[in-house]
Amino acid sequence: MLSSLASALLAIAVAVTILPPGYPAYIGAYAALVAAMLAFLVYGWRQRATFSHPTSLAILAAILLVAAALPFVYRGPPDLLAPVLVLPMLATIALGLLARPAAWVLSPVVFAMICLVGSLIALVGGAYEHLLLGVYRPGLGNNPIHYATLAAMSGCLALVGVVSSGAPWRYLFLLGPVFGLGCAVIADSRGPMLGTLAMAAVGMVALTVWLWRDNLFRIALLISTGIAVGLIVYLVGSGNARVAGIVQSGLDIFRFTGGSDDIRAALYASAIEILRTSPVVGVGLGQIMVTAQTLFPELVLGTGLENLHADWANFAAMAGAMGLLAWLLLLAAPLLLLVGRRARPDRPTVLGSLLLTTGQLTLGVSNATFGILPQTVIYAVALGYFLAWTRRRSQ
Repeated sequence: MLSSLASALLAIAVAVTILPPGYPAYIGAYAALVAAMLAFLVYGWRQRATFSHPTSLAILAAILLVAAALPFVYRGPPDLLAPVLVLPMLATIALGLLARPAAWVLSPVVFAMICLVGSLIALVGGAYEHLLLGVYRPGLGNNPIHYATLAAMSGCLALVGVVSSGAPWRYLFLLGPVFGLGCAVIADSRGPMLGTLAMAAVGMVALTVWLWRDNLFRIALLISTGIAVGLIVYLVGSGNARVAGIVQSGLDIFRFTGGSDDIRAALYASAIEILRTSPVVGVGLGQIMVTAQTLFPELVLGTGLENLHADWANFAAMAGAMGLLAWLLLLAAPLLLLVGRRARPDRPTVLGSLLLTTGQLTLGVSNATFGILPQTVIYAVALGYFLAWTRRRSQ
């Protein structure tokens, strides 16, 4: 009974987190967190060895670092939300608990299939809104940037399927980044576009090293690249103006140009000023906008917490150097899966770790991923799946 429950909790958490696009992703995130809480309640004590895994320790240390800054920056209840932003990362440890009691664990090829289908659902839904309903920046009820970020992460994680099977059809997983990039272009979101390209580049390098001698791989790579280029050309022609100058446009959010992106440049400059004046503990989440409103009142008037738009800036402002260290620990958590001797030869785990770290890093450079519930949960659950998979293999 308990073994079947463990298997079901892991499968449900992965499916409800990755498959729903847009606004339904919030519902899926809450459902996954419920599954994680059940895992803690039922298996937490029996499988407590999971807490000593390097990935688990990195997550716990990150949460403690953010919490440790609170006594120095506390000004009111909003400051208490700082550690809450990263608490969903505990879902990673919760899913890791399920590895050994589970009757079965999803194989990497099934995980990759869920990711591929999730990114395809997002693309179809976004294309319907954009092309048929005339929505300029679709998000399926969600913020367009957040919609595209989720699709980028799930689409690129589908690449794991390429090294999870020996069957010729495995190269269909190369379409994952194509679907993710299509969503980012439809949503006209520069951060997810660049994040998808970065993840795809890392994935392609790893796959090329492993599979270049396979003629079918080279053919599939050429076809998927052609599809991606054709999709981008078509979508650019349908009105996505920022795609052609994506690099130049992306840099504009970090400098003052007199355009609409100046507000984000002001917020980033404020985060750097906070690091200069309060380098160790920052100023706290409740005061995160005070510096910006003082330095750039004409730009950030009426702007709320949701507009800081970058993980590094959020962590620096709410907890200073301690926050930045917490952020780096969270980004390093997937790579720490490879500390285990038996994990390093497993190509799905190696590729999944590289993609997760690359994705969360690049997607969080210009937009918040930690603290936005679906983005935090998809990272935590995907990482939790690989933690469960590696622990299962080590039995």
